[in-house]
Amino acid sequence: MAAATTRIRDDVRYGYAVGRVRVLEGRLLQRPTFERLLDAPDLREQKRILAETHVGRYLESVESAEDVERGLEASLADLYDDFLAAADLPAAIVRYFQIPHDYANLRAAVKARLVGIEPDGLFSGLGSIPAEAFVGTGAGLPAPFSELLTAWDDAETPPALDDVEAAIDRALFAALLAAAKESRVKLLRELTVLRIDVANARLLLRARAKAMPSAEFADRLLPGGSRALAGLATSASRMGTEELAEAIVKTRALGRIEAHDLADIERFDLVGDRLVAERMLAARQAPGGAEPVLAYVLAREAEVLVLRTLVAGRLAGLDREAVRVRMRERG
Repeated sequence: MAAATTRIRDDVRYGYAVGRVRVLEGRLLQRPTFERLLDAPDLREQKRILAETHVGRYLESVESAEDVERGLEASLADLYDDFLAAADLPAAIVRYFQIPHDYANLRAAVKARLVGIEPDGLFSGLGSIPAEAFVGTGAGLPAPFSELLTAWDDAETPPALDDVEAAIDRALFAALLAAAKESRVKLLRELTVLRIDVANARLLLRARAKAMPSAEFADRLLPGGSRALAGLATSASRMGTEELAEAIVKTRALGRIEAHDLADIERFDLVGDRLVAERMLAARQAPGGAEPVLAYVLAREAEVLVLRTLVAGRLAGLDREAVRVRMRERG
């Protein structure tokens, strides 16, 4: 009874937003457009193709990869400022979409400190924390940002990049999981756990490839994911890579996946993208509630990732066929 009441309340609350989504999702870029962008001989032709789409106005004047980044960020800023505001989403949901950008800024600031460069131009303006707060001592930053920003300042030897990334990822996923739980939206909880499981599967396979001791396997795993997957940490060091991949598949933590999908660790992000895309597609088909609204926002974010590769990546010299392979594997 309580679940039915909640569903009715959500259908009423998000009714206007779902109606907008049903119109807007028809404007999402589809594979034929991505293929045309990939086959375009130059930036001029890519801009001509994009002029026919909803992102055209953000990229009509771009001339460099940096311009493309700014244009795509502006498209996301409008999505967050206009669509999310009009959708009347709870604060926890809005925060969920801001958190990755805050941690991307933290990651950029920490790496800049470690190599001794100024972080100018590295920050996104899409987070909840002003980008300038990550410059200097970070005294105005909330926890855990302030601690992580300066965590390696006094290290006698430069930290391993993997250790830095692991510490930031741990804080990022903890924040995402907390916001997802506070939102009380099943889709966000499921997607966050799925992303944690993908990250943990990647960590297990990388640790095995480096022949790390079992104790280090467990230390590197992110909390909040599948217990069955985390349970492999105690035995992973005794398995071969193929055996470990089979064991990961058998946990069913990642859903529909085959062991050969895990063979190339460097392409693991594409596997994760595909799994998330499959879950979003199911959410977009929900008749009402928050799921179609959130699935649309997530689809727009995924669209930006693809455009960044197709347009900015091409300008940066990425091989066309390599991009085509990545698109196919992303699903």
